[in-house]
Amino acid sequence: MTPSKFIIAHDIGTSADKAILVTVTGDIIGSCKSSYPLYYPQPAFAEHNPEELWQAICNNTRELLHNTAVSPADVVGITFSSLMQCLIAIDKEGKPLTPNITWLDGRSAEIIREVLWTAPRVQGYNIFKLLRFLRITGGAPGHTGKEQIGKLLWLQRYQPEVFRKAHKFLDAKDFIIFKMTDQCITSVDLAVVWWLLDTRQHRNQWDPGLCQLAGITPDKLSEVKESAVVVGHLTSSAAAAMGLAPGTAIINGAGDLSAAALGSGAINEGELHIALGTSDWVAGHFSKRKIDLAHYTGCIGSSYPQKYYLAMAHQETGAVCLDWFKNLVFSKGSASQGEAGEAGKYLELNDWAEQSPVGAKGLFFLPWMYGERCPINDDLARAGFFNLSLHHGPSEMVRAIFEGVAFNLRWALDTLQDLYQPVEVLSMIGGGARSELWCQIIADITGKKIRQVENPQLAGAKGIALLASMTLGYLEKFEQIKDFIRIKKIFTPRLENFTRYNEMFKEFKNLYFQNKKWFRRVNRIFS
Repeated sequence: MTPSKFIIAHDIGTSADKAILVTVTGDIIGSCKSSYPLYYPQPAFAEHNPEELWQAICNNTRELLHNTAVSPADVVGITFSSLMQCLIAIDKEGKPLTPNITWLDGRSAEIIREVLWTAPRVQGYNIFKLLRFLRITGGAPGHTGKEQIGKLLWLQRYQPEVFRKAHKFLDAKDFIIFKMTDQCITSVDLAVVWWLLDTRQHRNQWDPGLCQLAGITPDKLSEVKESAVVVGHLTSSAAAAMGLAPGTAIINGAGDLSAAALGSGAINEGELHIALGTSDWVAGHFSKRKIDLAHYTGCIGSSYPQKYYLAMAHQETGAVCLDWFKNLVFSKGSASQGEAGEAGKYLELNDWAEQSPVGAKGLFFLPWMYGERCPINDDLARAGFFNLSLHHGPSEMVRAIFEGVAFNLRWALDTLQDLYQPVEVLSMIGGGARSELWCQIIADITGKKIRQVENPQLAGAKGIALLASMTLGYLEKFEQIKDFIRIKKIFTPRLENFTRYNEMFKEFKNLYFQNKKWFRRVNRIFS
């Protein structure tokens, strides 16, 4: 008999909200997607309209209920996976004063060097401030200016009136929770990477001294709670907008990195997963916190902070590199539009890549289209094709993109394994994981078995829905989540390809080191 109670999980991404309606044991009954623009009004800017995020949430919720014919009375909870390191300032009435300044936004790179990372410097960090951050938070803001502390410093300098009027500074998920409950609440994992949170002995409270470095006081920030708690109930106005029943439980949820770990099924100590979406990363749960600041690798909060940290090697641009190429080669009138048309384009690109030999006939692609965090921590690095010649065509170019993203992921994986321990198997999720070719390429380049998760593009939403189910008492314990994650296929590395790719991987890294100074000279001119 079909369970009669359901959870709605929203995966609030960089380009769209993907929503699922699931049973309390994680069976997906319905899914839908609502896209919204990412605006680039100036170089290094990357913004959303916060109200467009909210509208996507409302539209998807109504569509799920309509398509599945589930009664609003049978929806027992709503939860979220969301993009992280965003900033939205709201006034006392809850109206946005700023766009959603996203994790991709690098406008504050210079100001964070001028104001925060002042001399004396070690590897670009002020040594005394760095030690203070490490002691209190277990990490520190990078050089790229993409964390919230840089965004706050930028607002103070360039929009002081907005900064003065701000009642609260919220992350993207916090804004949606506010719209639903009138409460300003964030989750531990999101709060950790603001780098203003005292995480010693799991205190998880905003540190007044670090907040002062950002020019604010803790009362300007959301209350911090664990991911697996009910943070409020749906207000009448929000319920009307979403088509749900007033009073429906709202579960805190988590950032996309933490939610992905759940949906990958690699949730036990030391297990790792790869997420290949707009951005990409390698991550896993560990009980001991470590950091490699030089390579921008370390631990953030997990969705289960009472037991685990989430060790993370995050990269800025993953499958979005393929999106960029798709938009170049397919004009708006070249194929049918909508979800089916877009899926057809990706299938065609995948077919092109399969026609190319391993190594793309010596063509390399560097995937740093918006700077990079791990492992190079360089906001001025950029993407490009190297060794391009007249005998290369579209097939080699797509294959090079697949391989370039995979080489970059191997570099991140190596960094994380050096920090902890080697693994033999990796779970893989995200939209890019739908491509069996890409899964096999990553297996061949990393030398690891790749476990392709079922419905990989919905893994984060399913994982956080199962955590919400545990919160509401339908699952007994955290470890039980793993039992409801299904594996579609396992890819084993092929020795001949691994040997070839090992040589190419060395040259991939050399391309960065040999061009690092050139990137810096040129991109400082055009930034």
